[in-house]
Formats: sequence, structure tokens, C-alpha cells
Amino acid sequence: MSFEPTKRRALIVYLKNMRQARQLRRFGIVNYISNKMKFASVYVDEGDVETKKKLIERLGFVDHVELSHWPEIDTTVGGQQSMDEIDFAVDSDDVFDDVAQEEEL
Repeated sequence: MSFEPTKRRALIVYLKNMRQARQLRRFGIVNYISNKMKFASVYVDEGDVETKKKLIERLGFVDHVELSHWPEIDTTVGGQQSMDEIDFAVDSDDVFDDVAQEEEL
């Protein structure tokens, strides 16, 4: 038996009233609640995203719901380059030949 993680997606729920934010726990895992910006982050299963989004939007204390775009973003930094291919260059204008004097410091 192997472990398979369940695919989840975040719903960003903007609220009118923060008192009912705890009620979002029945729809999924409430990851974060911001009282200042009046939103909550709720993780739901990937297959139930559309149905849960419609149910949450019908609640009276919810302003609107947005779907997180995190799975669509490419998270690789710098492409497919290896460390041998990266060329580090220093401009001659950026290099100082003078040693700092104590008065300058």
C-alpha cells in the first residue's frame, strides 16, 4: 500500500463579517484567516472545487470567492540552466581600487 497525496486547491473567500469565518471549516481546511483584509484561505479537494465554490458563494456573510492560481504557475527559478552554464560578470565600473580611509567611514 503506497501513500498518495490528495490534490487540493485553495479558495480565497472574501468575507463581509469575520465572525462567521469559522463556519467555513465544514467546506474544507481553513488554512488562514486575515481579520484586517477580511479574507480566508480554504483548501478543498480538486474534484470538489466548483461545487464547494458555488456553495460558499451562496452564504450570506461571503462577499465573493476566488480560485487560487498557484497550480498554474511555473515555480522553477532560472529555467533549466546548470551552475556551469551561468556566467557571472562584474563591470569594471563597479569595482573600486581605492581602500577606504578612516575619515570616509
